[in-house]
Amino acid sequence: MRKLYPLFLFITVGMYAQTGTLCTDPIVIATLPYSTSDNTANYADNYDPPTATPIACGAGTAGNYYLGGNDVIYSYTPTVSGTITLQLPSAVGWSGLFVFTSCAGIGAAPYACSCSSAAGNRTISDMAVTAGETYYIVISSWPSPQTIAYTLNVTQTSLGSDEIIQLQSVALYPNPVRQKLFLETDMPIKNVSIIAVNGQRLTAQLLDNHSINVEGLAAGFYVLEMTTEEGFTLHKNFIKVAN
Repeated sequence: MRKLYPLFLFITVGMYAQTGTLCTDPIVIATLPYSTSDNTANYADNYDPPTATPIACGAGTAGNYYLGGNDVIYSYTPTVSGTITLQLPSAVGWSGLFVFTSCAGIGAAPYACSCSSAAGNRTISDMAVTAGETYYIVISSWPSPQTIAYTLNVTQTSLGSDEIIQLQSVALYPNPVRQKLFLETDMPIKNVSIIAVNGQRLTAQLLDNHSINVEGLAAGFYVLEMTTEEGFTLHKNFIKVAN
């Protein structure tokens, strides 16, 4: 009788890079405010720019070396123009925070950056952003240390004039809120959703009396995202307190 041998399918571990390892597959920041904690040890060292040309982040060519360790890449595409602030609070020494406007630009002169050999905050304050343009946020370090633990915070610090005008006609109350959040506006709102400080998007329903039941939310800081009938997106902050 002919013997039959089992057929094994071997899958190469690591065939697909983790999101955030490559600029072509960044971790997408959907909305602000955004906060996350991670470690570049979970990613890879794919971007080591030439060290001969200064990139205006640190004295001489030092800025290039802040991209010498493992890299993690985020992207943010604002829906409205304005300014944002990025920060790595209590960062370790020899770490850097960079912003580029294209994947090809990584290693060239950054759009903005903050790096230092000393421990402390890495902050890019009031960075101008344009609606519809994608910004690539790169966190890295010198080759020593090769990897770093970090927290990334991104917040909106100002809005374009169009959204300011729209937001002036929107009110949330009570704020802070325990159970029901009421939305007061003359604009036709098509749908709403709630975004937690870690970027998680939560389902929400706008009831006929323009209220939203938030009783099930944990106490904390949230953003209410509203989409108008015209397709304009607005954001309002609110605080949920314990029931």
